[in-house]
Amino acid sequence: MRPLLVAALLIPAAAMTQEEPAVPSADHWYKTEYAALYNDKPWDKVDELVSHFAESIHDHDDGQHYNAREWLTGGIEEWKIDGWIRSDLDVLDVDLLNPTTASFKAKWRDYYTGGNIGYECGWYLADVIDGKWLITEYATITCSEHGL
Repeated sequence: MRPLLVAALLIPAAAMTQEEPAVPSADHWYKTEYAALYNDKPWDKVDELVSHFAESIHDHDDGQHYNAREWLTGGIEEWKIDGWIRSDLDVLDVDLLNPTTASFKAKWRDYYTGGNIGYECGWYLADVIDGKWLITEYATITCSEHGL
């Protein structure tokens, strides 16, 4: 074989081995990378939590867009004042809208000082941005109305 032909045949093979890692499935990402951060002292993991959000988040509860860091930090501080300790993901319903957009309905089990437990549900929209899932929208939902 001619050297130029051999090189031309090898270039596509080399390019295939240098592909970026695949984006994890939406449900795997949400459960293992995002939700797991709330299991123990989430207020100590603000940077990690924020890394799962786009820079700006649309909060459907009031129809406003917020800087994700400020929005998330404010929420965590309010929860701590209420005696919140941590949360576990209780139920997750994922709807893959297309390969790069997913909708999540999540039911959280919230633990508070004094042994109190509460449940809260939320809807999230995440998109693949720069090769990773990022939450772009949020709304509080009623658990029972959404089958959670």
